[in-house]
Amino acid sequence: MKQIVKTHGLFDGAAYYYLKYRGQYSDTLIQTLADKCQLNGKGRLLDLGCGTGKLTFPMAAYFEEAIGLDVSADMLQSAQSQCELLDIEKMKWVNMPSENMDENLGTFRLITSGDAFHWMDRERVLELCYDRLEPGGALALVGQGHILGDRSLEWQQAVQHIVDKWFHESEQVDFGERHETLLEHSSFHDLATGQIKTERQRDIPSIIGYLYSTSACRKDLLGTDAPNFEKEIYDQLKAIDPSGIFIEPVTDYYIIAFK
Repeated sequence: MKQIVKTHGLFDGAAYYYLKYRGQYSDTLIQTLADKCQLNGKGRLLDLGCGTGKLTFPMAAYFEEAIGLDVSADMLQSAQSQCELLDIEKMKWVNMPSENMDENLGTFRLITSGDAFHWMDRERVLELCYDRLEPGGALALVGQGHILGDRSLEWQQAVQHIVDKWFHESEQVDFGERHETLLEHSSFHDLATGQIKTERQRDIPSIIGYLYSTSACRKDLLGTDAPNFEKEIYDQLKAIDPSGIFIEPVTDYYIIAFK
């Protein structure tokens, strides 16, 4: 039985940390999407669960217009502020669940979702995406996963131990079938998948900031204990490497399917 996860409120107050500390998708990933979907600056983009626009902004360069959908007004305000700062007019932001998209949005050459599709009623959203795509258009699901990855590195294990201690009531959600499986049983065709491996450096403030950008480790959940949580992260990571600099393995993945 499929599980629908309620996302309203999950990321409230996290926009600052999301914008500043979430890693950017690699240039190689963005170019791969452009090449495989044969983007040429024409048509429209729809980005589902867009957040602060981490995927919307780099992809918008390949379109005449880009629209980002998200349930968090906090995230969308951050995205709009970036547009105003950069004097970008071809991007629009809509406070709406992806499950509510309809013909009023128009049609699109590409629909994307970055690290967000798992939160949605995926079967319903796939049907709605198919309806909103132009003939020959594509759906691209991308992501990077979590900063702690497979917890194979000593610093990742240490951080996970502290997170489990301070956020012991955070629930682990089973999102069910893989995205690829759902796509294979949908109306979409010509599934293409791939991974792009890179790495980035993280200092301790960046690691803490990333944690605060997630739904399970929001800073407001700690209340007045936030300084104690941060000190424990600092002390433990400094004990592992006094430099306070750590390597984060990064794997960008993509799943593309066509109408």
